[in-house]
Amino acid sequence: MREELTLLIELQRMELAAGRIAARKKDLPVRMEGLEEEFRAVCSVVAGEQEQLEALRKRRRERDTQLQTGQETLKRTRERLFEVKTNKEYQSILKEIETLEAKNSHTEDEVISLLEELDRLETAVKTRQEELEGQRRLYEEQKAKLTEELDALAGELEACLQGSGELRKKVPADILRKYEQLKNAGRGVAVVAVWKEVCDGCHVSIPPQLYNELQKSKALMTCPNCSRIIYWENRNG
Repeated sequence: MREELTLLIELQRMELAAGRIAARKKDLPVRMEGLEEEFRAVCSVVAGEQEQLEALRKRRRERDTQLQTGQETLKRTRERLFEVKTNKEYQSILKEIETLEAKNSHTEDEVISLLEELDRLETAVKTRQEELEGQRRLYEEQKAKLTEELDALAGELEACLQGSGELRKKVPADILRKYEQLKNAGRGVAVVAVWKEVCDGCHVSIPPQLYNELQKSKALMTCPNCSRIIYWENRNG
């Protein structure tokens, strides 16, 4: 195989590899952003439940204060019974006591309900926070892995670009120009193998005579169907 063809095959191999690496390198930040969005969504849910828990705790404190105030008011009102001088005043205070007892009873029921709700929500938030820690570890592990892969790909891409640059310097200008034209027209593939008279580029059979010449000649030949540069590849092992 003539030297120029060997150089073109290696150049194409490196450039195709660089293209694949660049595509993966472009995809990794997108995947990383997806991981971050998922983790932020979990954090948002936990933060919302934590806010709900704090609001419930505040409400419970308010009701505790309200109940304490109500009980103190009820105590003072009951003490006033010993100070009344008329039956009318006595009945009035009894009515007031009845109202205060009903109000305090309602507040007590609300406090009990709040305590039950707090217990349920605190358990749920604790479980969710434990899940969040697991998600955080997984997120950090995956992010570190993607970052490591991104760094590795950057090195691989640099090596491919440097290698292809060195190869380009060794290929004659006219052949390199033809290679570029074919590459642009053939979706990045300018040089293809032929085996059993079939072109790997267009998958169309080439003439038998051309196939025979391809196996013996060292001249650059092209496929009569797709115009790509072709070479014979022995796949018998």
